[in-house]
Amino acid sequence: MSIQVNGVEIEDTFAEAFPMFAGRILITAQNEKWAKIAARTATGFASSIIMSPAEAAMEGPVIPPDKTPDGRIGVMVQMYHNAKPLLKGQMISRMGQCILTCPTTRAFDGLPSLKNKMRIGDAVRMFGDGFEKKDVIGGRKVWRLPVMEGEFVIEGRFGIKKAIAGGNLLIMADNQPSALEAAEKCVDSIQELQAVVLTFPGGICRSGSKLGSKKYKLPASTNHPICPQIRSEVPDTRRRKKCL
Repeated sequence: MSIQVNGVEIEDTFAEAFPMFAGRILITAQNEKWAKIAARTATGFASSIIMSPAEAAMEGPVIPPDKTPDGRIGVMVQMYHNAKPLLKGQMISRMGQCILTCPTTRAFDGLPSLKNKMRIGDAVRMFGDGFEKKDVIGGRKVWRLPVMEGEFVIEGRFGIKKAIAGGNLLIMADNQPSALEAAEKCVDSIQELQAVVLTFPGGICRSGSKLGSKKYKLPASTNHPICPQIRSEVPDTRRRKKCL
């Protein structure tokens, strides 16, 4: 089905979707700067599990102090994998290497209502080398780990749930600058939403793939029918008028 919105043709076709497991981490810090630095660092190299060790990104809206367990400003990040043990490992390593190491940060479970939880913070707390202490902050059971800057606080258990990753919007334009401008405006709007993340660089994937490969043993390869540079070489090329 095709519709017109503000003079733009939109083909309502399909979107990819994949079964996954998801975790959510609330990072609080002394200020927005350090909360976002921790979030960006913890979600690096996580655009797609086709080749990345996880899928992860920061949610758009900043969380005000009156909505966090410790009364400090916060940001939320989501992490995904197609297997629970692999997701747990990614959450442990990224919190241990990227959030624990970041000045002033704390980490809380972003899915506190779930009954299915994993001992993620309970694993990270061993960095305290026996000097870690149990405590309760905002009704959350946490660990306080001494570090050279002061202390790192992390909730002991984090919720894990079944989730769906995927969904895409293909933008066909007359040229690259106009396509990029349209994509950036889409990202700006999506990042105003809660509980939604965009895992690719800047929320945009320039290299949408197809399943498998025509020539090599790969799980995914370039979506050649929608690559304008090789239009003359591809018999089944997709013209803009036929695409979303």
